[in-house]
Amino acid sequence: MKKIQTRKMNNSQKNKLVFWFFFITLTLTQLVMYISNLGSSGYAMHSLIFNYYNNSFMDFFNPFNVSMLKHPYDSVTIGEFSFFSPLYLLIFRLFSYFAKPEIYDFDKSYLVHFTETMLIYIIFAVITTAALAIIIYNNKKGNIPTKIWFLFLMIFSAPMIYNYEQGSLVILAVIFVFLYILGFNNEKAYVRQLSVLSLALAVCIKPYALIFLILLLREKKFKETLFGLLYTVLLWLIPSFFVGGPVVIVNAFSKFPEYVSNLWSNGAAYRTDIFSSLDMVSMSLGYNVMSNHNPVKYIIWAILVIGLIVCAFISKAFWKRVLALSLIVIAAPFAELETSLLFLIPPLMLCLDSEEERKAMDMVHIFLFIVTFAPIIIEDCIINFENNLGYEIYLHSYLVSIAMILFVLMLFIETVTMPLAGIELNDPKPDKPKKSEKKK
Repeated sequence: MKKIQTRKMNNSQKNKLVFWFFFITLTLTQLVMYISNLGSSGYAMHSLIFNYYNNSFMDFFNPFNVSMLKHPYDSVTIGEFSFFSPLYLLIFRLFSYFAKPEIYDFDKSYLVHFTETMLIYIIFAVITTAALAIIIYNNKKGNIPTKIWFLFLMIFSAPMIYNYEQGSLVILAVIFVFLYILGFNNEKAYVRQLSVLSLALAVCIKPYALIFLILLLREKKFKETLFGLLYTVLLWLIPSFFVGGPVVIVNAFSKFPEYVSNLWSNGAAYRTDIFSSLDMVSMSLGYNVMSNHNPVKYIIWAILVIGLIVCAFISKAFWKRVLALSLIVIAAPFAELETSLLFLIPPLMLCLDSEEERKAMDMVHIFLFIVTFAPIIIEDCIINFENNLGYEIYLHSYLVSIAMILFVLMLFIETVTMPLAGIELNDPKPDKPKKSEKKK
């Protein structure tokens, strides 16, 4: 009997498979979101928002209110908001000048009810979303319909919906990190300088973004690395003169113990850090192994960070190096909300546009990207745990938590574990010569 020969897919065909699988699947999940929300009269959307009425758009209006204090780092009224960077507060202070001064006599939870402040937030949301859209459109490979399709999927993805509701400056950090990734290895010196300046701006908004300097270190661009650190210091010091003077630096660091204590907040809802992810999974199994101050947390954190840094250095695929660093920003902090999932947009776009040899495991990564960006909303689909101290865990939060764990494990397996075991992922096995060729 003749053996049935199967034709192997070439890389172009694999890329088409990745393209259609991602675009069609994510499009269908968004259609399900609209249908589910219509069918539930809007109640299904409840599972994608923070849902605390008095703290709506909290990542915008909390620092917005704090930025107007004469001595923001001295105030005892701001509690957990005591460690906003000077640049962070300066940006909000500039926005606050568009509103009447007397509204700041009210409690911050009432700012959402003022037309002036809501218009300021809308302007902020439009500007930041448009900036991100322009960057994606100008750098995404493919024809115009493909670019518009990808933009639509990103703008209405779950992380973006959550960010609209929170009003977080994280989107600005993502924009600056995106610009850095696109320009840090450019042949032109001024482009490289602008890229490291962009990274410095991102770090002064989201300090964990400093980990992206590894991309420069891996390329042995030590000069640009030093400039990046210098820009970061300057962008921390200079804005401090506009939000209370240089004394704010000392006061800010004096509040550091209070800041750290706030990181150990209870509950895992709307969280993406690895501790909350493991906590969520362990509670679903009937355990709570990730309780506060458990030494296991620190061990897992060290393994997580060191392992992902190794992946960022040795991975042959550029998009996987960016993914590893993005996961550090998302999963390594002790408390991180779903807004940080926006950091996955750069590695996702790089993955879809990659011309490197596709592996079977790439499809698993694509599936995890879909789970992360899919706005999965189902009315009353809530997971309650006794140890979660009143926080409700919705289906999307639960799936994202599992996806974060799998992302990390996948990178470890294909970048570290398999090569150490002698399993080669990057070079395809050579075809065996035919018998006729052997005789010759």
